[in-house]
Amino acid sequence: MCRILLLLFAFVPAITFAGLPFEVSLEEMAKQADHILVGRVVGVDMVNGQGRLITDPEARTGPGLDNTIRLRIQVDQVLVSSALKVPDLIPVSLSPHLHYTLGQIKEAHDGDTEARLVLLKGPEFVGIKPGVFFRPLTDKDLVLRLHAASH
Repeated sequence: MCRILLLLFAFVPAITFAGLPFEVSLEEMAKQADHILVGRVVGVDMVNGQGRLITDPEARTGPGLDNTIRLRIQVDQVLVSSALKVPDLIPVSLSPHLHYTLGQIKEAHDGDTEARLVLLKGPEFVGIKPGVFFRPLTDKDLVLRLHAASH
């Protein structure tokens, strides 16, 4: 019985952190970024695995579901980009493995007008890690220096 309890306690930390968002250092984000933008959230939507828009505020994301919540980001300024043209509006996916409803995320970003650094990678403008792409504007100079030093 004691062995079972010890094994259980050994695995608790792994289970506890299994649902947390990915953590990425500022340096790692700057090095991996193909696009460093200034932008703001102007909307939230959800699509299913076939790309169809879902409007039910109770629709969920999480393991076993094929729904993805996206933040619609209005690009205010392009600081760095490997793309020839950066879209004015970019839908960026949150991590689909986390348990959220569309309504929760819409409510969290309702009235959110704060401009932020947006660090994305690839030709499809995705987060550095699933759901990890925002930094405060106060990090701008450091992010640009770190990015320049690694490219």
